[in-house]
Amino acid sequence: MSGLSRHARTRPGLRVGVRAAVVLGMATLPLLLGVSLHDLPPPVRVVVNGEPVSLSDGTTFGGAIRMMHLRPRPGRLLDVQGGVLEARADPGRILLNGDVAPRSRGLRSGDRISVVNGTDRTEGTRRVVDRLPGRHPGDPQYSLATSRMEQITVVGRRSGKVVSVRYRSIGRSHAPPAVALTFDDGPWPKGTRGVLTVLERMHAKATFFMIGYLVDRYPAIARDVARAGMAVGNHSWDHVEDPPFAKLKPHRLHTELAQANQAIGRATGVHPTLFRPPAGSWDPEVLTVANRLGMRIALWDVDPRDWAASATPRSIAANVLRNVRPGAVVDLHDGGGDAKATIRALPKIIRGIRKMGLQLVTMDQQLPPGPR
Repeated sequence: MSGLSRHARTRPGLRVGVRAAVVLGMATLPLLLGVSLHDLPPPVRVVVNGEPVSLSDGTTFGGAIRMMHLRPRPGRLLDVQGGVLEARADPGRILLNGDVAPRSRGLRSGDRISVVNGTDRTEGTRRVVDRLPGRHPGDPQYSLATSRMEQITVVGRRSGKVVSVRYRSIGRSHAPPAVALTFDDGPWPKGTRGVLTVLERMHAKATFFMIGYLVDRYPAIARDVARAGMAVGNHSWDHVEDPPFAKLKPHRLHTELAQANQAIGRATGVHPTLFRPPAGSWDPEVLTVANRLGMRIALWDVDPRDWAASATPRSIAANVLRNVRPGAVVDLHDGGGDAKATIRALPKIIRGIRKMGLQLVTMDQQLPPGPR
């Protein structure tokens, strides 16, 4: 019994010792942890696309790229009409402090990472010069004179798509013993019918440049003009003058020409080969759009300003007859306002031109062959 009681008496002491050791250990743990946390290196503070970011010490340039999923947007190679030739022609870059750096390079506080997207660019162009067979009117056409002609086409260097087309006369031009009377801004109820009555009575031919929305409004008048053997040309859909027609965007240019062609086709069955831009406003883009639709630009070289408020039958006829010569194209108006002065001047104009030994013809000669 004495041995047993001695053993029993030692157990409370053991318990106390264990408890003391545990308490001591718990007391020292925060100190140990505090020392460990204090010894950790501070984070690396960098700037990514202008935004501050904290990264753990030892992060590499490549590690940061992967961690933040940094990817530049690739740049495309476009053709001259905006189509995509290569979707990833310029992959873009990720720069460290403005320069290319190895992905293994460790980051330091103050470093700047920049994601630079690829740049879209358009293919280059080349010029193709073709000599056309025979003789042709100019494009733009100011008169009935014809000459040997070169067609100068600018195309995409890689795609071959057309940027622009123009024509250049070679050598001397030849003017026929003829004059073209042209009438703009119809069809117009009184104006067009009055002009047409005089032309038919005097057995004269002319060219009418019609506005698309007016053709839709007065299809019977447009049809009467075509049935009388007159040439019908395109004068745009709604005669835009402000801004100048040549300042319109390419898509709007195409719409103006194409819709007018459709209206003329529905009313008369004619597909125009001539386009007269409102107020004569044109540039290489207008020329190219017209060519793609199978038309050349038809302008003029005699303008009696018959639309002016001060114009009289006498002044209109005198202005025309003073300026016409072989190959002349005269710009008159059957629409857009009161055409009474023009209608009254027309018989004198026709007789005066014939007295000069000149014929009255239309402008609808064949368009020089070219890209469509």
